[in-house]
Amino acid sequence: MTTICAGGAALLAACTRDDAEERMVDVDQSRPSPTGSVLALLVEDGDTLRPAIQDAESGDELWRDDLPHVERYRPGVLWEQDADVLWILSTDHGHASVREDSAGAWVKTMGSEGMPEDIAALAR
Repeated sequence: MTTICAGGAALLAACTRDDAEERMVDVDQSRPSPTGSVLALLVEDGDTLRPAIQDAESGDELWRDDLPHVERYRPGVLWEQDADVLWILSTDHGHASVREDSAGAWVKTMGSEGMPEDIAALAR
């Protein structure tokens, strides 16, 4: 579904936030990265949730968060709009981004540095 937004900074901000919310991962709803090569998942692990990244073609798990997230504080998990950078918005552990390094490993960096505005709006 495409949302058409016109006029006014507040309306544009609301549309941007809505677009980001549509990219949000849920336990039963994985989301492809912008390139489509990997999927973001929210995996149930006992009574906790763990964000994970999976190869879209093979289904192999490439990365799983080492920090458990309690269901009542469900983390926001979504891709940047134009890059294969996964953001984890967590009230349990703080925010983090996950990106592929030059060796092909997925690496998590704690903090909000470089967070796009549409994702930052969800973190507020």
